[in-house]
Amino acid sequence: MVKRFRTAVQFLLLAFVIGATVVLIGAGGNQTKITKVTSQVQPTAAVGLNQRYQKSRTATVFLHGYNGGAGSTNYLIKQAEQAGAAQKALVVHVYKDGVMAFKGYWHKSIKNPMVQVVFQDNHAPQKTQIYWLHQVLVQLKTKYGVTSYNAVGHSLGANDIVNQALKYGTDQALPTLQKVVTIAGPFDGLTGYLNAETEAQTQTVAAKPVRFSQHFAAMLKQRQNFPQHVKLLNVIGDTDNGFNNDGFVSVASARSVSYLLRNKLAQYQEDFYSGATAAHCALNQNPQVAKSMISFLW
Repeated sequence: MVKRFRTAVQFLLLAFVIGATVVLIGAGGNQTKITKVTSQVQPTAAVGLNQRYQKSRTATVFLHGYNGGAGSTNYLIKQAEQAGAAQKALVVHVYKDGVMAFKGYWHKSIKNPMVQVVFQDNHAPQKTQIYWLHQVLVQLKTKYGVTSYNAVGHSLGANDIVNQALKYGTDQALPTLQKVVTIAGPFDGLTGYLNAETEAQTQTVAAKPVRFSQHFAAMLKQRQNFPQHVKLLNVIGDTDNGFNNDGFVSVASARSVSYLLRNKLAQYQEDFYSGATAAHCALNQNPQVAKSMISFLW
């Protein structure tokens, strides 16, 4: 029984690694263009937020990762609402047929609005996901008056956010990026997830990858486009399984964003978590991660 379970776990890990690697390197089909934008948005009265938090019209965009969906970011959004730090305003669905649908509530004076983005094709190539995210941000500025935004991404959603800023960082059609929270982001790909170094050893060495994945090397070439004055919180997990990873993403790969964006950020903060609640699909459901995210953003 134990052997069968281990085999199943290994198969799932292999499937994730293969699938996510295909997404990262850009294979997997043609890019789906946005052909139509729909809106079912109602006006809403201002929600009273907790006085301890800073209030502004800056929107915070939440994005899931490979094979993810609304469930990937629901917990983080709910925790921010319950804390009185922010309010969920919009859900943006991007469908396989190229339709982008905005649903929810909006008012020109809304404070600390949260926007949840959901890709129906959650296996789409990363270049497609980056394009979709870019189009969402353009719509937020042109139709909803959003001039600045924060972004929270889990897993490959974290990569999408950083890559979008690298590719379109100078695009005046976008709102200004202020803060980013990356959770379990495989920035140097799914490499090194069987490394034997301990978390403590990893943190004592430079964040520069030992070798650059194809994906990471491509990001390095766009460093100059990344917006100025951005603050970044990087959340990293290690399940203490002896292989220095969160079950899917190595600590080294998650840390590599600090090398990628070296001397480009106004602030860089790393939060390490260990144990079962630091697993790849547990970090975005972790109360301490939510608390740290809320404190960082608002």
